[in-house]
Amino acid sequence: MPTRTRLPREEVVRRLRLLIARRQLLPGEKVGTERALAEAFGISRSDLRLALAQLESTNEIARKIGRNGGVVVSDGRLERGLNTLESIAHMAQRQGFALSCTLLRAAVTSANGADMRILRLPADRPTVYAVRRLRMLDGAPLSVETSRIPAYRFPGFLDCDLEAPFYDQFERRYCVRAKSVEETLDCAAAPPGLCSTLGIDDGSQVLRVRRVTYDDAGGPCERSMDLYAPERVRFTMHGSSARAKA
Repeated sequence: MPTRTRLPREEVVRRLRLLIARRQLLPGEKVGTERALAEAFGISRSDLRLALAQLESTNEIARKIGRNGGVVVSDGRLERGLNTLESIAHMAQRQGFALSCTLLRAAVTSANGADMRILRLPADRPTVYAVRRLRMLDGAPLSVETSRIPAYRFPGFLDCDLEAPFYDQFERRYCVRAKSVEETLDCAAAPPGLCSTLGIDDGSQVLRVRRVTYDDAGGPCERSMDLYAPERVRFTMHGSSARAKA
């Protein structure tokens, strides 16, 4: 068994910062696993974790869980995938963030023209649930999400836990399984009434995601607009190429 030495926490922090700088690692890139880093420094994992906790407190690194987990470079931003059904709550947990959700408003309202068209509402059922929620990331405002859900497909939905993931409730209570999403990303001026909610200055720009969710049969079951504080999120997209068939 290799010999373990005791190093002051400040020295381990210094070595981790030096390792990141020498390798020119960018936010989201992996520094290593706890086991590999502890072995490389010749220290115990408990001593390593003290240093990692200090670097986490200053948003320099994050510890991801799961099969591809480990210590990654961080700048305090959530990496948010596009065109994925993975919930924001799961993304945050996987990346080592604490995420909370607060219901701001929920009501039954008349559908507008976009609702009728995008949600394919029958002419005799022109109502939607309008639900607005605030997401907090490690105690700081991350996003304001406004969802519009066809009322005729989800009777009594406002009686559900509206701070929990919607797709889980669609499937568990209504046997409607979210199968795919279409998302678009752009910049927009933050609505004046939401600037203070997001903790940003009046007139600031936000990152806006428009999303439509479809079920197994291809029917739309939700459309939403999510406004993100730009300094707290980074958007990612993964794809693969396929050879065209002759």
